[in-house]
Amino acid sequence: MSTAALSHLSDRDLLAEVSRLATGQRDATVSLIAHLAELHARRLHQRAGFSSLYTYCLEELHLSESSWDAIPPCSPFWPPVRST
Repeated sequence: MSTAALSHLSDRDLLAEVSRLATGQRDATVSLIAHLAELHARRLHQRAGFSSLYTYCLEELHLSESSWDAIPPCSPFWPPVRST
């Protein structure tokens, strides 16, 4: 959906879409963390030439440092080691 079309949404539709997008974001985050945990367990980041999962995420996936900092402490690769 183009952002130009957003002004044409009713209040109700806009609220519903924001809720749907937020749910999708949470689901995507959970899936990303699960996939990163498996990537870490297989040490695929090391095979790709990265010294840490942190470096892989920043340099290969172009995640921001704040995205990395948002990984919850219950993640399988916690603590999030920041070696470069």
